[in-house]
Amino acid sequence: MPKLVKIIIADDHPLVRVGIKELIHKDPAWTVVGEAGDGGRLLELLSAKKCDLVVADISMPEMDGLAAVRKIRREYPRVKILILSMMKDYHHFHELMSAGALGYMVKDDAPEQLPLAIKTILKGKRYVSSSVTKVLVDREVRSLDGGGMPSLEILTKREKQILAMIAQGKANKNIAGKLDISVRTVEHHRANLTDKLGLKDTASLVKYAIAKGLT
Repeated sequence: MPKLVKIIIADDHPLVRVGIKELIHKDPAWTVVGEAGDGGRLLELLSAKKCDLVVADISMPEMDGLAAVRKIRREYPRVKILILSMMKDYHHFHELMSAGALGYMVKDDAPEQLPLAIKTILKGKRYVSSSVTKVLVDREVRSLDGGGMPSLEILTKREKQILAMIAQGKANKNIAGKLDISVRTVEHHRANLTDKLGLKDTASLVKYAIAKGLT
Protein backbone atom coordinates (compact mmCIF):
# COMPACT_ATOMS: atom_id res chain seq x y z
CA MET A 1 0.00 0.00 0.00
CA PRO A 2 1.45 3.43 -1.00
CA LYS A 3 2.54 5.72 1.80
CA LEU A 4 0.01 8.46 2.61
CA VAL A 5 1.16 12.01 1.93
CA LYS A 6 0.74 13.96 5.18
CA ILE A 7 -0.35 17.59 4.87
CA ILE A 8 -0.78 20.44 7.36
CA ILE A 9 -3.03 23.43 6.55
CA ALA A 10 -2.25 26.87 8.03
CA ASP A 11 -4.78 29.69 7.58
CA ASP A 12 -6.47 31.97 10.09
CA HIS A 13 -9.90 31.52 8.45
CA PRO A 14 -11.66 28.27 9.50
CA LEU A 15 -13.90 28.22 6.41
CA VAL A 16 -10.87 28.44 4.13
CA ARG A 17 -9.27 25.52 5.96
CA VAL A 18 -12.43 23.46 5.52
CA GLY A 19 -12.45 24.10 1.75
CA ILE A 20 -8.77 23.22 1.36
CA LYS A 21 -9.23 20.07 3.44
CA GLU A 22 -12.15 18.90 1.27
CA LEU A 23 -10.09 19.34 -1.91
CA ILE A 24 -7.14 17.46 -0.41
CA HIS A 25 -9.24 14.53 0.79
CA LYS A 26 -10.57 13.93 -2.70
CA ASP A 27 -7.28 12.18 -3.36
CA PRO A 28 -7.05 8.96 -1.27
CA ALA A 29 -3.25 9.22 -1.29
CA TRP A 30 -3.32 12.45 0.73
CA THR A 31 -4.41 13.15 4.30
CA VAL A 32 -4.58 16.27 6.47
CA VAL A 33 -2.79 15.57 9.77
CA GLY A 34 -3.22 19.01 11.30
CA GLU A 35 -4.73 22.49 10.99
CA ALA A 36 -3.30 25.76 12.32
CA GLY A 37 -4.88 29.18 12.65
CA ASP A 38 -1.58 30.97 13.26
CA GLY A 39 2.14 30.60 12.64
CA GLY A 40 2.94 29.54 16.19
CA ARG A 41 0.47 26.66 16.08
CA LEU A 42 1.84 25.61 12.69
CA LEU A 43 5.32 25.19 14.15
CA GLU A 44 3.90 23.26 17.12
CA LEU A 45 2.21 20.82 14.73
CA LEU A 46 5.39 20.37 12.70
CA SER A 47 7.31 19.46 15.85
CA ALA A 48 4.65 16.93 16.88
CA LYS A 49 3.62 15.31 13.60
CA LYS A 50 5.31 13.85 10.55
CA CYS A 51 4.50 16.06 7.57
CA ASP A 52 5.36 16.08 3.87
CA LEU A 53 3.68 19.32 2.79
CA VAL A 54 2.41 22.55 4.34
CA VAL A 55 -0.29 24.64 2.65
CA ALA A 56 -0.01 28.09 4.25
CA ASP A 57 -1.41 31.60 3.96
CA ILE A 58 0.85 34.67 4.06
CA SER A 59 -1.13 36.69 6.62
CA MET A 60 -1.41 34.85 9.93
CA PRO A 61 -1.35 35.98 13.58
CA GLU A 62 1.77 35.51 15.76
CA MET A 63 4.05 34.63 12.83
CA ASP A 64 3.35 35.57 9.22
CA GLY A 65 3.81 33.22 6.27
CA LEU A 66 7.21 34.59 5.31
CA ALA A 67 8.68 34.09 8.79
CA ALA A 68 7.08 30.64 8.98
CA VAL A 69 8.53 29.60 5.60
CA ARG A 70 12.03 30.68 6.66
CA LYS A 71 11.78 28.78 9.94
CA ILE A 72 10.38 25.64 8.28
CA ARG A 73 13.19 25.65 5.72
CA ARG A 74 15.76 25.86 8.53
CA GLU A 75 14.25 23.32 10.91
CA TYR A 76 12.31 20.97 8.58
CA PRO A 77 14.15 21.13 5.23
CA ARG A 78 12.35 18.08 3.81
CA VAL A 79 8.90 19.63 4.27
CA LYS A 80 7.59 21.19 1.05
CA ILE A 81 5.63 24.45 1.20
CA LEU A 82 2.74 25.71 -0.94
CA ILE A 83 1.65 29.32 -0.38
CA LEU A 84 -2.06 30.04 -0.82
CA SER A 85 -2.72 33.76 -0.45
CA MET A 86 -4.87 36.73 -1.40
CA MET A 87 -1.76 38.52 -2.67
CA LYS A 88 -0.72 38.12 -6.31
CA ASP A 89 1.90 40.83 -6.60
CA TYR A 90 5.57 40.41 -7.46
CA HIS A 91 6.82 41.58 -4.05
CA HIS A 92 5.09 38.85 -2.02
CA PHE A 93 5.75 36.20 -4.68
CA HIS A 94 9.47 36.96 -4.80
CA GLU A 95 9.89 37.06 -1.02
CA LEU A 96 8.06 33.77 -0.38
CA MET A 97 9.65 31.82 -3.22
CA SER A 98 13.11 33.15 -2.34
CA ALA A 99 12.54 32.07 1.26
CA GLY A 100 11.96 28.49 0.17
CA ALA A 101 8.33 27.96 -0.86
CA LEU A 102 7.95 25.63 -3.83
CA GLY A 103 4.53 26.83 -4.94
CA TYR A 104 2.43 29.99 -5.00
CA MET A 105 -1.33 30.25 -5.58
CA VAL A 106 -3.96 32.88 -4.85
CA LYS A 107 -7.31 32.16 -3.25
CA ASP A 108 -9.36 33.21 -6.27
CA ASP A 109 -7.66 30.60 -8.47
CA ALA A 110 -9.84 27.76 -9.77
CA PRO A 111 -10.13 24.98 -7.12
CA GLU A 112 -8.78 22.34 -9.50
CA GLN A 113 -5.42 24.13 -9.49
CA LEU A 114 -4.79 23.08 -5.88
CA PRO A 115 -4.45 19.31 -6.56
CA LEU A 116 -2.25 20.10 -9.57
CA ALA A 117 -0.06 22.35 -7.42
CA ILE A 118 0.29 19.67 -4.73
CA LYS A 119 1.19 16.95 -7.26
CA THR A 120 3.79 19.23 -8.88
CA ILE A 121 5.38 20.22 -5.58
CA LEU A 122 5.50 16.64 -4.28
CA LYS A 123 7.66 15.84 -7.32
CA GLY A 124 10.10 18.53 -6.16
CA LYS A 125 9.11 20.97 -8.91
CA ARG A 126 7.93 24.57 -8.58
CA TYR A 127 4.32 25.55 -9.18
CA VAL A 128 3.04 29.06 -9.92
CA SER A 129 -0.65 29.50 -10.70
CA SER A 130 -1.74 31.08 -13.99
CA SER A 131 -3.02 34.28 -12.34
CA VAL A 132 0.33 34.90 -10.65
CA THR A 133 2.19 34.07 -13.86
CA LYS A 134 0.17 36.77 -15.65
CA VAL A 135 1.24 39.36 -13.04
CA LEU A 136 4.89 38.37 -13.49
CA VAL A 137 4.68 38.55 -17.29
CA ASP A 138 2.92 41.95 -17.19
CA ARG A 139 5.64 43.27 -14.88
CA GLU A 140 8.38 42.06 -17.21
CA VAL A 141 6.67 43.62 -20.25
CA ARG A 142 6.41 46.97 -18.45
CA SER A 143 10.11 46.85 -17.60
CA LEU A 144 10.94 46.28 -21.28
CA ASP A 145 8.69 49.08 -22.53
CA GLY A 146 10.83 51.98 -21.42
CA GLY A 147 13.27 53.36 -18.95
CA GLY A 148 11.26 56.35 -17.70
CA MET A 149 9.12 56.48 -14.59
CA PRO A 150 5.76 54.72 -14.95
CA SER A 151 2.78 57.00 -15.48
CA LEU A 152 0.40 57.83 -12.65
CA GLU A 153 -2.38 56.75 -15.00
CA ILE A 154 -1.68 53.09 -14.25
CA LEU A 155 -2.77 53.65 -10.64
CA THR A 156 -6.33 53.64 -9.35
CA LYS A 157 -7.75 56.64 -7.47
CA ARG A 158 -7.41 54.75 -4.17
CA GLU A 159 -3.80 53.78 -4.92
CA LYS A 160 -2.95 57.43 -5.60
CA GLN A 161 -4.54 58.43 -2.26
CA ILE A 162 -2.53 55.84 -0.38
CA LEU A 163 0.68 56.70 -2.22
CA ALA A 164 0.27 60.36 -1.26
CA MET A 165 -0.21 59.38 2.40
CA ILE A 166 2.83 57.11 2.31
CA ALA A 167 4.84 60.05 0.99
CA GLN A 168 3.57 62.11 3.96
CA GLY A 169 5.09 59.53 6.29
CA LYS A 170 1.81 58.03 7.51
CA ALA A 171 1.87 54.46 8.86
CA ASN A 172 -0.50 51.76 7.59
CA LYS A 173 -2.68 52.06 10.70
CA ASN A 174 -3.06 55.82 10.22
CA ILE A 175 -3.90 55.39 6.53
CA ALA A 176 -6.48 52.73 7.35
CA GLY A 177 -8.16 55.00 9.92
CA LYS A 178 -8.18 57.98 7.59
CA LEU A 179 -9.72 56.05 4.69
CA ASP A 180 -11.96 53.83 6.86
CA ILE A 181 -10.48 50.61 5.54
CA SER A 182 -8.63 47.71 7.19
CA VAL A 183 -4.87 47.63 7.74
CA ARG A 184 -4.74 44.48 5.61
CA THR A 185 -6.39 46.37 2.73
CA VAL A 186 -3.76 49.10 3.04
CA GLU A 187 -1.03 46.42 2.93
CA HIS A 188 -2.63 44.98 -0.19
CA HIS A 189 -2.66 48.41 -1.88
CA ARG A 190 0.99 49.00 -0.91
CA ALA A 191 1.95 45.69 -2.47
CA ASN A 192 0.06 46.61 -5.65
CA LEU A 193 1.86 49.96 -5.76
CA THR A 194 5.33 48.42 -5.55
CA ASP A 195 4.39 45.85 -8.17
CA LYS A 196 2.77 48.26 -10.64
CA LEU A 197 5.55 50.82 -10.32
CA GLY A 198 8.38 48.30 -10.24
CA LEU A 199 9.66 49.72 -6.94
CA LYS A 200 11.14 47.83 -4.01
CA ASP A 201 10.53 49.77 -0.81
CA THR A 202 8.88 52.72 0.93
CA ALA A 203 11.78 55.06 0.16
CA SER A 204 11.32 54.39 -3.57
CA LEU A 205 7.57 55.00 -3.31
CA VAL A 206 8.19 58.32 -1.54
CA LYS A 207 10.73 59.39 -4.19
CA TYR A 208 8.26 58.51 -6.96
CA ALA A 209 5.39 60.39 -5.26
CA ILE A 210 7.56 63.50 -4.87
CA ALA A 211 8.64 63.31 -8.53
CA LYS A 212 4.99 63.08 -9.59
CA GLY A 213 3.91 66.00 -7.40
CA LEU A 214 1.74 64.02 -4.98
CA THR A 215 3.16 65.67 -1.88
